[in-house]
Amino acid sequence: MISYYFFLMILFIYLHRYVYRWGEKILLNYSNTNELLNLTEYKIKYIIKNIWKSGILFLMLILGTFHFLEGFINNRWYNVFFYIFGTIYSSLDISGLIYVRGLPTATVVHHCVVGLLGTLNLLVDYSVSGYYRSIIIYTYFSIIPFLVNFYLGYRYISNNRERIKKIAGYSYKIYTFSLITNILCQIIFFINQEYSNYIFVYIVLYALILYDDIKLIKFLRKESL
Repeated sequence: MISYYFFLMILFIYLHRYVYRWGEKILLNYSNTNELLNLTEYKIKYIIKNIWKSGILFLMLILGTFHFLEGFINNRWYNVFFYIFGTIYSSLDISGLIYVRGLPTATVVHHCVVGLLGTLNLLVDYSVSGYYRSIIIYTYFSIIPFLVNFYLGYRYISNNRERIKKIAGYSYKIYTFSLITNILCQIIFFINQEYSNYIFVYIVLYALILYDDIKLIKFLRKESL
């Protein structure tokens, strides 16, 4: 069964190549009709990566909220849903690593950790209580600020600086709220779990992601001023 989800992850990653291919054609045509834009190959792929991810995260937020609440409130855990959910989420970041060359180091580390957590996600049984449920907490609060990814791509294709600034401001506030809530929920969750040495593995992995999150929040704050 696990091999099925690995195959699904590989399939999602492969299909992303067509998203980048079609998106590149659309953006090249758009760039040619707008002389104010200066879209390099890197920027084009970066735009596609972020706007596409923003749309997928928005859909995941709508579809995932019910299962998130079912798990942590009613203690009903649907492994199949969380396997597919994690597979889709991690495939977005892995695809970014493959198809967008030249990403910042902190972002590369972030995506690598997400890819690792996405793999670990397929090896656990969420119906049994354990530290690994924190992966679901992390993922859920990471899809809430989907507007951040939209902003990162949209800022390169719009000449409306006032609108871009407003989106940056909304993104900063939502991202900050989501990150703080995520950290608090993680702390509460870990406190209520039986001690295990695995906690240090999760702390290190989350710290690597947190570093990139904080850098991005600082950037959004600066862009919103």
